[in-house]
Amino acid sequence: MAKQHVFECEGQWNGALMRGNGQFRAGTLQGEFSVPREMTGPGVGTNPEELLVAAAHTCYLMTLAALLGAEGVSYTELSNRTSAIFDSTPQGPVLVALQHAPVVRMAPDARMLFGGTVQSCMLQAETACMVAKTMAGNVTVKVQGRVEAALETA
Repeated sequence: MAKQHVFECEGQWNGALMRGNGQFRAGTLQGEFSVPREMTGPGVGTNPEELLVAAAHTCYLMTLAALLGAEGVSYTELSNRTSAIFDSTPQGPVLVALQHAPVVRMAPDARMLFGGTVQSCMLQAETACMVAKTMAGNVTVKVQGRVEAALETA
């Protein structure tokens, strides 16, 4: 049987949905949340939409780092920007698409040797990521990454 890990979040909500706000704590992460201003809410703290994109972003980036490590690819910098598109529906907002834009900076000689492997890992990271597996079939995901040469230091 696989080992299970339990993560918990607790909190409270105050007021009506469109004017209220809440507080939460999940492990070391804690804060306030409300309906975002873009959706005519008060915009206090974070919101479920930001938390979803943050979960997808961090999972993708950690999975990419693991895959690059497994391939023996060394890099000088690994970054990513994730965009999420939500449709407004009568039942509330729905996440419909994610776009990851990773950038891997490597020494010029490593870039020549491992550039194709890095591109492959970028695509593979999305299907290997736990959050992506959870969203599979419900959210369109695109990955458009770059492999760049790190600046040489003298």
